[in-house]
Amino acid sequence: MKTNTLLIMTALALASCGKSPEAAKTTAAPKPAAVPDARLEAEISSALTPAPETNAPPADNALKSEADSIIAQYPGKTATELLNTPEVKDKLAVAMKKLSADPVLLKRVNSTVDLAAQIKGLEGAAKLDLDMKGYDQARTSRMLQSVLSEEPQRIVDFLVSEIGEASPDLSYGGLERAPNGVAILPNTIPSPAAAPPPEE
Repeated sequence: MKTNTLLIMTALALASCGKSPEAAKTTAAPKPAAVPDARLEAEISSALTPAPETNAPPADNALKSEADSIIAQYPGKTATELLNTPEVKDKLAVAMKKLSADPVLLKRVNSTVDLAAQIKGLEGAAKLDLDMKGYDQARTSRMLQSVLSEEPQRIVDFLVSEIGEASPDLSYGGLERAPNGVAILPNTIPSPAAAPPPEE
């Protein structure tokens, strides 16, 4: 199973432009081998286990203050809309450029989407569809902090955490989209358009 690397890399960027990640396409990959139940359970447990609480470093506190300030500056804007504000969009572009150049981090997100798709029972290529319009203030702040840091690792951590949180609702709960806005969908490939006849 091969997820849409471009989609994952630009999930936040596409949302900031108001485009649906479903518009991105990729090629299908061979059907993967089944994942043992024990591994699935271990992965789910790992994804859903919160990190131990530690005193946040000053940089993290500064990012949280900056994110919360942006939220307060634009009351009523959704998380998706906040990504397109002047304070955020340039930093998002920098972070996405860094992420696109880091195959290890991209593979981590791809693997997480693959796993969530298998837990859900999907076969073939899958894609992440991230809808951030319903984010509450705390989740919006966490998302903004990951973008404002301009560190692709933090963006990947955020995405992986969101997918892990959504997995039980998408599989055992049978929901198409989890309450946190995550959906894992089959990545259907449209048939190519017929080529125009050559000019004589």
